[in-house]
Amino acid sequence: MRSAAHIYLSALPFAGKDSLIYRRFIGLFTSLISVDTFGIDRHGGQIIMTLAGHTGSVNSVAYSPDGLVLASGSNDGNVRVWDTRSGEGVMSPLNSDAGEVRSVAFAPNGKDIAAGTEAGEVCIWDITITQASPRRLRGHSWRVTSVNFSPDGAFLASALYDKTVCLWRFTTGELVFVMVGHDGDVNAVAFSTAGDFLASGSDDQTIRLWRTATGEPGGQPLRGHTGYVLSVSFSPDGDKLASGSQDREIRLWEARTGRCITTLNGHTGPVLSVRFSPDGRTLASAAYDSSVRLWTLAEDLGEPSSVVLQGHSNWVYSVAFSPNGLYIASGLADGTIRILDVGSGQTEIKPLPAHDDNVNAVAVSADGGFIVSGSADKSVRIWNAQTGEPTLPPLMGHTEPVNSVAISTDGRLIASASEDGTVRLWEAQTGGAIGEPLQGHESVVNAVQFSSDAQWLVSGSDDGTVRIWDVATRQPSSVGPLHCDGYVLAVAYSPDHQLIAAGDSRGRTHVWNRETGQPAHQPFQASDYIRCIVFSPSGTHLASGGDDTVGRVWDISTGQQILALEGHSDYIRSITFSPNGQFIATGSNDCTICLWDAATGEQLAILHGRSSSVISVAFTPGGKSIVSGSQDSTIRVWDVEAALTRSSDSDDDPAMALKHSVLEDGWIVSKSGEMLLWIPEEYRVFLQTPSCTTLIGKHRVIVTAEETWPRGENWTDCWRGSTTA
Repeated sequence: MRSAAHIYLSALPFAGKDSLIYRRFIGLFTSLISVDTFGIDRHGGQIIMTLAGHTGSVNSVAYSPDGLVLASGSNDGNVRVWDTRSGEGVMSPLNSDAGEVRSVAFAPNGKDIAAGTEAGEVCIWDITITQASPRRLRGHSWRVTSVNFSPDGAFLASALYDKTVCLWRFTTGELVFVMVGHDGDVNAVAFSTAGDFLASGSDDQTIRLWRTATGEPGGQPLRGHTGYVLSVSFSPDGDKLASGSQDREIRLWEARTGRCITTLNGHTGPVLSVRFSPDGRTLASAAYDSSVRLWTLAEDLGEPSSVVLQGHSNWVYSVAFSPNGLYIASGLADGTIRILDVGSGQTEIKPLPAHDDNVNAVAVSADGGFIVSGSADKSVRIWNAQTGEPTLPPLMGHTEPVNSVAISTDGRLIASASEDGTVRLWEAQTGGAIGEPLQGHESVVNAVQFSSDAQWLVSGSDDGTVRIWDVATRQPSSVGPLHCDGYVLAVAYSPDHQLIAAGDSRGRTHVWNRETGQPAHQPFQASDYIRCIVFSPSGTHLASGGDDTVGRVWDISTGQQILALEGHSDYIRSITFSPNGQFIATGSNDCTICLWDAATGEQLAILHGRSSSVISVAFTPGGKSIVSGSQDSTIRVWDVEAALTRSSDSDDDPAMALKHSVLEDGWIVSKSGEMLLWIPEEYRVFLQTPSCTTLIGKHRVIVTAEETWPRGENWTDCWRGSTTA
């Protein structure tokens, strides 16, 4: 009962602005919160056109190679050809005279359309000429369920309900091969990108690959589905094969080996059609559950996300991407075809520019103008620090995740360290790679840092070494490599660039003289992995953090620990001093950033708002903000003053209560523990809390409230009308 008010206070503001509920009720309420979404809006209408004319269900749709026309096949026995710009039919319906049209396909030449029919014939029309009757390929004993052209247009494949696949020479109509091997009816066929293989899906719950040159099987059947395989599709690069099944699952397979890469779940009915987008980054699927889903495929295919395209109220039998990838056509059981704009209202498919995986490292330029980030998506990115917009395309070159980034003090150079065992240098202004990668480490490179004069670069690796590089020559220094007692997870230069420090997996922080490579102190010993280290701006202290959850501050001159920063409940992944040395910020696996008094070790503030580990933190040059990178693939900029005042200000003022709230278990909670707002699950990761001034991610959600926002016992003040009004 305590959350009943949030049917109005929370649910209504998040409802789709074009929904019947929102339009009917929003005028009856006052002073509700405002919700602004960027790059995420599941409620937008994507339909730009509905094509009507068929009198039976639309079983198949196919775009011409230039995307200017669309073909559709229906249970009414007709093939229709539509102008995709006007939605008008470009010719009279093409009648098969062979019963229901189960499948249609455009030839690569853009002028021929093939159709598979209920009577077992493949009908072919040349749409550039007036053709009274189609050319017919005969020889099937039963229903033709699927037709597909080879990429070069030389062959046409057809799938049959008699458990066979046929390969035809298109120009002559000669039957080249009959492929036998399935134990059930064949529902779908698709050529590989190179045309050397043909995939078929069957009622026997398997997918088979056939060599088009010989008609022989190209390996063992692909098994895993527990229902009929109803659709198959190759990715544009030919590396992957997608299959949709009666078991409601979509499976992605490695085409070369037949290994199942991942299973996509989300549909609640049999999956009737699957198609890759032209760039291979998205998969569209249609199902008996009256939905079309778009699956965003990460490069590593880890946990692909999906969204449902709005506008379908009947079974969807077929989907097809336009050649430019901007539109999707879907054929429905109600006899209509929907044309949907993938970008309009479906912004998860065209999200805001952002990393696709963990943000492992962030750095801020000395003038505060730009932020550099490194990610597990193998890229380095540069962002405008004020707007959060990218200043350049992603810097690509690393072949494995980027673990660390650094900016030279003059702002000209960027260094990045990667799990590919290399360090790279980039021009900050142009994004151009400088020379070849710096090679010398024998394993993962975890950390990199410039000296304050930008003449030297230091890197640390899982190979247990610290290496020093001459920036001008990109060659190793004559000093080193320096050796640690375990993996080197963190490195740092002192402000006067005379000392180099490194933290290792044995809990030790080593300090050397840069010019001689000799130890300046005995190692500082903690109890577990050291994951992060930083010198104070004065160079008199060194701070470290690691797996024992305690941040430590060491006196450089004595080698003694002078402060213990205790408060995190999980690993400390990153640590940094404010430019004036007054504060220390730490980012942790406990999903928080803590702000500490650098003189006393007192915990001053906790920054909440993330749902994943905070991997990297950095102060802006003026010390007014903290930039953080997280496992949730986002970068956030936090207001230090807002974080400090949250602990002292009252939350009696509704707007102030929201400003100083935190997100807990899906609820925005005030300092006093009051549940202020419920946030829908799909928005939580991307919620930009008030103390977060900038969020760089694929999506962003901002919630604001008026001073008169009703809450608590006064929540009914939001009501101002009558439902009979």
